[in-house]
Parts: sequence; C-alpha cells; structure tokens
Amino acid sequence: MRAARVVVVVAMGALASGSACTCGKASSSEDAAASSAPSAASPAASLGAPGAARFSAPIAAARIADSGDVFVVGLDVASRAIRLQRISAEDETKTDRTILDDVSWTSDADLKVFGGVPSAVVWRGKHGGKPERTLVTLGSDLAPLAKPEVVGAASCATRDAFVHADGKKIARLSFASADAAAARSSVNVPKDREVALACAAHRAFVVLEHDDGADLGVLDGATLATKPLLRDAELEGDARERAEYVVGDELGVVRLAQAGTLTWRETKDGRPGPLRTLTTKIPQDDDVVALDASPRVVVVVYTQEVEGSCPGTSPSTKVLALRIDRATATETVVELAPGTCGREIGPFYTSAAGDAVNVAWVERVPTAGLARPPIAALAHAAVLPDAPPHPLARIDVEADALADAGCDATHCWAAALVRSPGMDAMVPGPIRVLRYAP
Repeated sequence: MRAARVVVVVAMGALASGSACTCGKASSSEDAAASSAPSAASPAASLGAPGAARFSAPIAAARIADSGDVFVVGLDVASRAIRLQRISAEDETKTDRTILDDVSWTSDADLKVFGGVPSAVVWRGKHGGKPERTLVTLGSDLAPLAKPEVVGAASCATRDAFVHADGKKIARLSFASADAAAARSSVNVPKDREVALACAAHRAFVVLEHDDGADLGVLDGATLATKPLLRDAELEGDARERAEYVVGDELGVVRLAQAGTLTWRETKDGRPGPLRTLTTKIPQDDDVVALDASPRVVVVVYTQEVEGSCPGTSPSTKVLALRIDRATATETVVELAPGTCGREIGPFYTSAAGDAVNVAWVERVPTAGLARPPIAALAHAAVLPDAPPHPLARIDVEADALADAGCDATHCWAAALVRSPGMDAMVPGPIRVLRYAP
C-alpha cells in the first residue's frame, strides 16, 4: 500500500544514535567546506563536561521530567553489557549501572528509550549469543523492574505501559508491576493485517493495514475495537509515505501520495475525525524526514537538494517544514536551513516544545584523511505556531554518535558520544550532555 512509513510519537520521542559501533574501525574525516549561509551559535547552549569513558555506539537518551537530569544508555564493550548513566544538570553522574548483560554488537545494533521515568529500553543486537530485540523495563530508580524479554519489531510506550507487536499478538506490559504475568495483557492480530503502533499519554493506538486501506484500534486490555481510519477509495493515488503522531491522548495521521498530495486526519476522543486534503504538495524528488505536532501545530519536515549551490558537483540540502494549524488547517511552508556545503544531514529529531515543534538534526563531515569523529554539529530550529521559525542554530560537537533526549517548554537535551583526548573510534568514550533553548 505504501512505499515507506515513519512513526513519530510526540509523547515518547523514540531515539536512535544514528551511528555504527565505535568499537569497530577507526573513523577519520576532513574539514567541511564553508556553509552556503551563516547560522547563529545556539542560544543558551552548553556542552556538559565529559564523564567516564565507558560507552560505544549505539547510544540512546531521555530527559527526566522536572529535574534537568538526563539518562543515557549505551554499549559497554568491555563488560559485554548495556550500561546506564544518569547525568545531573551539574554534569554529575548520579547513577552508573549495568541494565543488561551478555550482549554483543552487530552491524544493525540499535538502542531505543521509550519514556522518561519509568521507561523501557529496547536493545537490538546479540543477547545471549542470539540476535534479537530485548526489552528492559526501568523503574523510578532507573533499575530494571523485571527480567529481560524478547519483544516484537513494532513498539511504543504510554506513561503507564510498554506495548509491542510481533505480527501475531499485540502485548501490553504495565510499568506498575514487576510481576510479568500480572502486568501483561495481549490481543491477537487480525489475519492478513500489518501492524503499526503509536502511543499517546495513556492510549495505545493500533493501525491495521489491509488491502482496502487502514483501520484504527485503541488497545484496551484484552480487547481491540477498530474503526476505519483511511480507505483507498477516498484517497488520491498510491501512497508514497504515511506517518502517525500523537498529542496528549489523540492521534493524527498524514498520508503523502505519489503525486505529492497530503491528506490529514486526527482523532477526537480516540475516534477518527474528518479527512482533509491539503493544498500544499511535496515534490516527488523531496524527502519527508520527520513528522511531529504540538497542541497547536502539525509539522511535516522535508529536505530538498539544491543543485549548483556548492563548489564542484555536490548539492547542498535545504530543510523545509510544512506547518499546519490544528484549529484552522492553515498551511504555511517555512525554510529551516538553506543548505550547508560539505555536510551531510540526518538523522532528524523532533519534539514538542510548548506550542512550538523543535526540529534538530545531525550534521556530518566527510571521513577521509583526518582522525576526527564524523559528527560535526547538532543543528536545530523551532517551528512556532504563528511566527517565523527561530533562526537556524548549531551546537558544534565532534562525536561518534548523538542521541536526542527530548524537550520541555523551554529547553532541549541531547547526548553526544565523544572521544577522550588522543583516542580513536576503537576506544570507548565518554558522554557529553548538550543543553539548548529550542
């Protein structure tokens, strides 16, 4: 039915490091060319002091609400473990522990954190010698609540529970109990349905695809009542992409057709609302890279190659955002970045920051000739509900991996895996916390 899909959960912020394991081949790079347009230094940004050099990529991170603290999980090669550190606003390591033993790196290794506290950590890589996705649930003290378990590829978390699907069942594991049997409920996946999950604050939404479109269900214990969400007969052409987002306890879906037409629908009290066709079209050659929403706006982020903007034959990559007012459906396209010569961009991270949506992305430099990490900076710009976006800003940081940790109404956080002086990518490194105003 569709070529590709991105699921973005505003309340959760599923995170990824976007880098290969730093225990492998050493990286090198050459200085990036000059920017095609200047950008401001990140306002009110700070780089935390490096901690102990214990981590290799992948890493993931999340902020801890109302504390200014961030916790980071990453691969500890020497201990064959996944390690967790809680880092305070004063850059003190308040917690340092192993949360999963007997792991080893694979070429597709990945870590994701769902939620703040309590939370769920999913490791994709070898565990016990087998390649699998392994769940560790963490309590308020960031210690494991129960034994690790294998989970399905689709996953998300509400404030109360972790939800995952393996193609046959959709399971819900409550954070309230360490007794896995007592905390668990599940439902069967209807036959011939592909499952996508999106978790709101307290609701777990299930999108079930079939030959005629997609249905929407709200997971309620051992029941899953469904209603039509999208029908091919009401949509224009074949799908190019589809993405879901959540705000509070409601879900929204944006579908991009091959011709560039966007359709948009949100739920009200968990039930699908009216389907709207937007006037803005996204050209075939442009790439949708993120979708998110705040209480006031929906933001579709996409990139555009700009030929002839840099010396030689390499284009730069412009970053644009389609802003949709959730109350009036007014559409506005805004430019977030004009493109930077000599840098590749991505992955992208988004988070609601009050009524705005913060958009951040990694900037990478070529890796030939110099023994420096491939990541050069974290760029960011905030899309405001009724004003031009905040000017593009950058936090310069040389890193082998970077993980977004989310935003509140006034601040955003990220974690960078940096190198100790004189070391290369084969040696574990410390974490530096990035703090900035959206």
